[in-house]
Amino acid sequence: MTDPVFTLENGYVRYGGGHPDAVSGVTVRLHKGEILGLVGESGCGKSTTARAMLGLVPLNEGHLTLHGAPVGPNDKRLRASVQAIFQNPAASFNPKRSLLDSVAEPLRVRGIKDRRRRALEELDRVGVTEAMAGRRPYEVSGGQAQRAAIARATILRPEVLVCDEPVSALDVSIQAQILELLAELRTEQGLAMLFISHDLGVVASLCDRTAVMYAGKVVEQGAAPDIANRPRHPYSVALQDAVPSLDLADDHVPRVRTRAVTDDVDGRTLPGCRFSALCPFATDECATTPPPLDELSPRHEVACHHPFAPLHH
Repeated sequence: MTDPVFTLENGYVRYGGGHPDAVSGVTVRLHKGEILGLVGESGCGKSTTARAMLGLVPLNEGHLTLHGAPVGPNDKRLRASVQAIFQNPAASFNPKRSLLDSVAEPLRVRGIKDRRRRALEELDRVGVTEAMAGRRPYEVSGGQAQRAAIARATILRPEVLVCDEPVSALDVSIQAQILELLAELRTEQGLAMLFISHDLGVVASLCDRTAVMYAGKVVEQGAAPDIANRPRHPYSVALQDAVPSLDLADDHVPRVRTRAVTDDVDGRTLPGCRFSALCPFATDECATTPPPLDELSPRHEVACHHPFAPLHH
């Protein structure tokens, strides 16, 4: 595999007030033309990881590199090369400005001329007509607004897209169209993408690799088919078991029945494995010793003292 285009190396984010780390020792490497899916439950640190990579929240420890060279949050190289697509497309636009004006804004900031023509071309490329381009965000559908958001993110030809739940607020049929558009852009432009989602099916269909987060740490990562079909960390297995089936004849028995606890347990405060309080397979070692993210097979890493055997699937 080629060297990564963009890397978050051993990143820590603390929000203060005596709270534990929101993100702890997370490393994300994005390669040209590859989509990395980042999955996990709400509050696990996915969006904080994205914001740290965009320079929107400061890193307390760790660093960002672009083509191996360090970049800071205010570095012009970071702003030019790494762009974002957010969950709520309408909220990411100025409601008083047309889609066309918003898409052209990055060109204005960079002093580029012929902005209207270029913005219209970019909007047309993602499926937004000239008539639609003159409307304001609240005058178009969520799918059209998200297409315009993608056009705004790609108009300066960045190398990296950070997509934070970009389809979760859209209807299922529109989701498929946006996912297809992202896949086309990856192929056409060789974009490296971080795709954050809570939908394991979407990640498995779109992404090349998947990383699973729990309580601020990456607990498993590998090729997307391996994580989807042969997860090794008990939390990854529990996530997969939680996906509902439309097959009424499917008498599904969960492989991981998490422990019942009387109080909410913040895994970030535990001295050992952060999943140990809920994991039915946890031992004394799990409770006291944090497991490292070790390679179990080529390109498949798991942070677990007692990983599932592949035959358990």
